Amino acid sequence: MHTAKKNTIDWNSPDALEQLAQHIRNPLQSIINVSKTSTACDPKNIEKILFSSSKEINDIVEDILAKVRTNTLSLTYHDRPDIFHIYESNENVRKMCTGELQPQKVAKIDQNWLVGLEREVYGNINQEYLDLNELSYKMAVSERQLHRKVANLVFLTPNKYVRILRLHRARQLIDSYVQQSVSQVAYTVGYKDVHYFSKLFAEQYSISPKQLLGSFR
Repeated sequence: MHTAKKNTIDWNSPDALEQLAQHIRNPLQSIINVSKTSTACDPKNIEKILFSSSKEINDIVEDILAKVRTNTLSLTYHDRPDIFHIYESNENVRKMCTGELQPQKVAKIDQNWLVGLEREVYGNINQEYLDLNELSYKMAVSERQLHRKVANLVFLTPNKYVRILRLHRARQLIDSYVQQSVSQVAYTVGYKDVHYFSKLFAEQYSISPKQLLGSFR
């Protein structure tokens, strides 16, 4: 039987949105599973699971509303680049880097620059090809400087950095139920070749997007 757990979201964490999605996903999955097997389950047990799961979701919503009312909730983090969290939480990404990324040693001005770079990438993420020359122009550096700066700060080429961010956004779309199919996810983050997208996704997350989507159904 599903037992509601106390909400343990760290609202000050840069991955609070991912935590929120996970906390909502678990009771939702319980409701979905019960719906699929409703004819074979004890009605009283179904009622208990539905009540427990619904209450868990309601508690999370009430917590969010309370924080919004008191202005203590902010789910946008502009002071820490996404690549830091991605690097820290993903061994496959760490292996892509040519050196050890130490976020605490990256100067604030450079962190802000990376945040700006990520904003530009996310703003054009549905484009199949991101022109590095244009990206450099928007970041007020030459293309050579872009390569050098990204390499010095995160030990990646700009193209690999962009790819990691694309796949990170794809994972967010899947985790939050925003898209219903692999092709939708792929197109949203700029991949027209769904097979190639799936291959890259599996390399970064050690699971295919199809398997990940299937695990939520």
